Amino acid sequence: MCGITGFISSNWVLNDLQKMTRKLKHRGPDAEGFYSNTEQDIFLGHRRLSILDLSDAANQPFYSNDNRYVMVYNGEVFNYQEIAAKYAIQTKTTSDTEVIIELFAKIGVDAFQEFNGMFAIAIWDTLEEKLTLVRDRFGIKPLCYYDGPNGFAFASELKAIIELPIPRLINTEALADYLFLEYIPKPNTIFQNIKKLTNGCYLEVTNKVNVKIKSFYDIRDKYNPTPIKEENAIEEFHSLLSKAVKSRMISDVPIGAFLSGGVDSSLIVAKFQEQSALPVETFTISFDEKKFDESSYARRVADILKTNHHEYKLPKEDIFNVLKDAVEFYDEPFSVSSVLPSLLISKVTKQHTSVALSGDGGDELFMGYNTYYWYNRIDTLKKIGGNASLKLAGSILKMLGGKPALKARYFEGANDADPYLNLWSQEQHMFTQKEIGSLLNYKYKHATTIPYWESLEKISLSNEQAISFFDINHYLADDLMYKMDIASMRHSLEVRCPFLDYNLAEFAINLPLDLKIKNGTQKYILKKALERYIPKDIIYRTKWGFSAPTEGWLKGSHNYLIEHYLNKKYIDAQGIFNSNEIEKLTFEFKSGNLFHNKRIWTLLIFQLWFEQFMD
Repeated sequence: MCGITGFISSNWVLNDLQKMTRKLKHRGPDAEGFYSNTEQDIFLGHRRLSILDLSDAANQPFYSNDNRYVMVYNGEVFNYQEIAAKYAIQTKTTSDTEVIIELFAKIGVDAFQEFNGMFAIAIWDTLEEKLTLVRDRFGIKPLCYYDGPNGFAFASELKAIIELPIPRLINTEALADYLFLEYIPKPNTIFQNIKKLTNGCYLEVTNKVNVKIKSFYDIRDKYNPTPIKEENAIEEFHSLLSKAVKSRMISDVPIGAFLSGGVDSSLIVAKFQEQSALPVETFTISFDEKKFDESSYARRVADILKTNHHEYKLPKEDIFNVLKDAVEFYDEPFSVSSVLPSLLISKVTKQHTSVALSGDGGDELFMGYNTYYWYNRIDTLKKIGGNASLKLAGSILKMLGGKPALKARYFEGANDADPYLNLWSQEQHMFTQKEIGSLLNYKYKHATTIPYWESLEKISLSNEQAISFFDINHYLADDLMYKMDIASMRHSLEVRCPFLDYNLAEFAINLPLDLKIKNGTQKYILKKALERYIPKDIIYRTKWGFSAPTEGWLKGSHNYLIEHYLNKKYIDAQGIFNSNEIEKLTFEFKSGNLFHNKRIWTLLIFQLWFEQFMD
């Protein structure tokens, strides 16, 4: 795994490239390389984390055998040996890097269809003077770019691009989307002039200034469900997951796995241990706060599977240090509280291994979230009695008080043209579109992800399948993959996601609905498959999720953050938010309004980010 940078410009020089690339040293501490051609105004930079072929021969930038192409690359293509055999590619190294560039030299952009893995790639064609960037199918690896008057630039992380002498201007739409969704959805970033390359797409720059983006993969195109018997589906799932895990065990450095004790990570570890000659190194995080601590389940699973298990606690007194680390390395506001345990588990895992397997992707592919249930409820009520039914349901839940009253917000905005986005926002306890308008003093209407949702409505899909596609394309790519990539690469740890092997993903989306949700049991086929390895009481327990106890921190040990960053004087001087709205919010939170916890956290993360990157 690595960090890549580059630009096409006559205004920037090699020193600019070196500053950009060295900003990504954490992504690749093992080697550094540069390519520059001032006649063609092209500059490429690379930081290497050595995983396959540890020799200098696999360092980058990497040249094709005919010297026409130059490449910098971040990621792993797990089927590179099969590709080399299929296309009769003769190699001098044992790395996937060489196979990637030689296949591109043979068949051009059609090569991307062959790659099974996670990748962000930049290839310069010295003959046609064309730059090609590509990002993997599911957005496991990040890639952002700047297209402005001084040139075109790209990098694995925003922090590298903003090393260039370009203006740092906040994208107001991106800020509003952040307050609505907890993350900034593609193609936007927090900066006006920098974009994210959409997963499953490639970008070409010709004549130094002409930029075109094209898709090479859309999982919706693979949707063609066919009937299959349950026992056959379970066996095929076992086969596909075993192959996906085995291909991701290829490494020239030590490899382990995250283990929370939940269904997804337990399945990955079970398949890993089944195919490993030695006990697998597994890792989990625990909390002082018992209702957030799943470590006992991870311990039980590790004992049953006979792994070499490591457990680490995140003490309250260390929270601010980890939080400062998160703000420094997450280059845009990102309010997912699980970044803190993700950073810590990456740090401690790196002390033992350089690669870890993860269960990411299981929920999105096999329908593991509460939104399926609530969206169907809302849809049914709308059909029965329209807006009046929704208002009545919300009123009843409010009257019940406590946790049911929190669910009442699910019905606010449910009569909009885009009810799922409102539901998702409130399920995460984020701000409504109306509240964001009040906070930012303008009428906000979420638009960034709407075209994708509308495209799903044009296909004949169940509610559940539409939500699954949306979650794969946005929540998984823009939220979960970003979270894990930044957390792991901050500590030079490569994380691999077997569930996101595209063969397994395409199998998952085409399964009958009742093999994913059956009699109220979500991720049904995963749980049935896991019965081969661990007891049912662990498998069918209530889903907890991987989060952090932020409410306790903000009301106790870290209350001072509210007092400092959200007081009226600070907000008014900053000039972004309506201080009266913030004052009301913090008062209600201190008075016991539980629903405001995530909102307060979201505002604080922005303030900490602003102080780091804008002040």
